[in-house]
Amino acid sequence: MMVRFVLIIFLMTIYCQNAFAATGHHNSIPTLLTDVTYFHEDSTTPLSFAQAEQHFRSGENQHPPQDFMSFGINKRATWIKLNVQNHTHVEQYRRLNAAQPWVDSLAIYLVNDQGVIQTWHSGDEQVADSHLLPGVGFVFDMKLPPGQSQIFIRGQSLDPLTLPIALLDAYQSRTLDAQIHVTSGILYGILLALVGMNLVLYLSIKQLDALFYSLYISCFIIVNISYNGYGFAWLYSNSLFIENNLTLIMMVFHGVSGLVFVSHFLRIHQHSPKLNLTLLIYSGLGILTMVTLISLNMHLWATKFAFKFLSLTTMLMILLGVLNLNKTKDTLYFLIAVMCSMLGLLITTFSVWGVIPYNYYSYNGAVFGVVFEATILAVIVAYRLKDFEQQRITAEYLSSYDPLMNLFNRRSFMAAGHQCIQQSNRTKKILSFVMMDIDHFKQINDTYGHHIGDLTLSHIAKLLKRHTRENDIIARWGGEEMVILLPDTNAEQALAYTEHLRATIAATPFRDEAQDIQITASFGIATRMNGESLETLYQLADKRLYQAKQQGRNRVEPQDRHLPITTQEQY
Repeated sequence: MMVRFVLIIFLMTIYCQNAFAATGHHNSIPTLLTDVTYFHEDSTTPLSFAQAEQHFRSGENQHPPQDFMSFGINKRATWIKLNVQNHTHVEQYRRLNAAQPWVDSLAIYLVNDQGVIQTWHSGDEQVADSHLLPGVGFVFDMKLPPGQSQIFIRGQSLDPLTLPIALLDAYQSRTLDAQIHVTSGILYGILLALVGMNLVLYLSIKQLDALFYSLYISCFIIVNISYNGYGFAWLYSNSLFIENNLTLIMMVFHGVSGLVFVSHFLRIHQHSPKLNLTLLIYSGLGILTMVTLISLNMHLWATKFAFKFLSLTTMLMILLGVLNLNKTKDTLYFLIAVMCSMLGLLITTFSVWGVIPYNYYSYNGAVFGVVFEATILAVIVAYRLKDFEQQRITAEYLSSYDPLMNLFNRRSFMAAGHQCIQQSNRTKKILSFVMMDIDHFKQINDTYGHHIGDLTLSHIAKLLKRHTRENDIIARWGGEEMVILLPDTNAEQALAYTEHLRATIAATPFRDEAQDIQITASFGIATRMNGESLETLYQLADKRLYQAKQQGRNRVEPQDRHLPITTQEQY
């Protein structure tokens, strides 16, 4: 059921994301936008708007291959010029989607022949403002005048400079925002459901795989919330330190938690302690390096380190899976899952760096990869925990039951018996304790062998189960001795039942390969009349059993010797 639920939700996510890709961007650039050019500042001294405008007039500019622009990680500022043509005679409302939420500095200039119409300044180097739209990026509402105008954009960031330029009308903006937020809600819903499910599994059965898996996915959720602007807009809008560093820190922790999960999932900490120690040292150095870079305010180096550390860590996870392919169950499926994550992460990293074309699919490669990975790993962990629970149930059963006779063992009988005594105290009802011993059982073993002796015990156990009530408690006390606790049963009823059982055993020989082995048993009964404890009842029944054996065996010795042995009171 869980697997079907995850698959259905995942297919819904893919459908929404495809709809977003089809209608949100590919059809979102109207004919108002006629040309796009850009250049990078060469010097460390920022250019003024007038200088940048002059540079564009010089013609030393480049045309981007697509509207999504990504310039990797560097210190240089980039200027972009958008030529806009409004063929109507009225102002046109448009929203400019200019940059991803992590871009440090943005300056927007709307210009026509009359000069600068309006300017905007934003970015995550200042507190969050109304231009930050979580999940979308930095957006700017503007009215484009009739005729020709230009939009100049200056972007600079020590993080990857990603500028997915789009000019959208009101309908396109609402449609895009709704699709992004619905898609994000489904994605976060899937991931949070997996985290919650595994936390519940950990709390219920204390399996560390489930805990570390929850931690691994939780780190990714925090990274995703951070770099998509949800955290900056809603949680820490006034904290530039958290905004500038949380994504990088959590990228490292995401990699470290992945290694910890892998170490336990593949049981590396058990069969390769030295390798496990190496992984711990590697993880510690990664955290220490990131903390040092942030402490020294080396943000550019911290950004490069975070991307490289996470990429290398993902490759290490795959290598560990390959090395343990034949050592651990489900390693092949684990490799497939991590390969999805690594491929998605590398696609996102390369697109953000500008190595491969930047578009919706490449930018969200990490998200697609992690959803695939999380779905596969969730199924694997669920089946592992199911196996673990089955093993636990089996172990609990074996610790409670005698494996030969499939009856309670002495420990379980005492636990159930004490509960029965407490119930008797509450209800004030009488109960009886029966102890039985197979007559001359040693002779059966010596004559036919211990294998036949074991089969004889199983035969007796089946007879006992067949001739007892549902709430009666039967147990193997030891060797060929069995005990039966009879709730709500007085001395006369206990005697009638036991005599019937004795006669049944005597009349039902054990058949082995066309030969019948005659079996009889002796019984002692103790009935609780004066609040006796379970231990006292055992001692009394054991004493009566001894008397039955002394008086010739194959007989029942009741606690009250005045009761007629032949009583037929209904049990």
